[in-house]
Amino acid sequence: MSFIIKCLFRIFPFIYMSGIWLQSANFNPSSVEYVFDGMDIRLFLLIGGTLELAHLIEFGILYVLLIAALLTFGPLTNKKEVFAIIIAIIYSFTDEIHQYFVPYRSFSIIDIVKNVVGIWFFWWFIKRTYYKSNSKIGSLFRRIPSKREKESFTYLNTK
Repeated sequence: MSFIIKCLFRIFPFIYMSGIWLQSANFNPSSVEYVFDGMDIRLFLLIGGTLELAHLIEFGILYVLLIAALLTFGPLTNKKEVFAIIIAIIYSFTDEIHQYFVPYRSFSIIDIVKNVVGIWFFWWFIKRTYYKSNSKIGSLFRRIPSKREKESFTYLNTK
């Protein structure tokens, strides 16, 4: 894997976290209220439910990006998984604290629980697919570390 691609994989989680931060900081309900004027209540509730489900996906994606960044240092290990989970959960908590100080936003334990459920789901999904030889997604993640990194990782773990 080229140096530039490794750097991109390692930078993506930080860019994504910046995007989460900016999205959390710039929400103003009055900027979208005209969209909902005269809207059917069922559609309104569907949109609201979808936005609530975004918590499950938003921090799950962060976990996946963290795993991809960590894979540039070698194959997936339990330590890397735990590290990525901890970072994603800490960032989720940090984002909720940040929202407490943003007008029109609030701190919510329920949101943190939704974020953790999303992280858990994506952890389970990657764990399930990474080690399956016939998994296309697992194959994609296994290709991130270069052959030389895999060999040096195997050598270090046999000692």
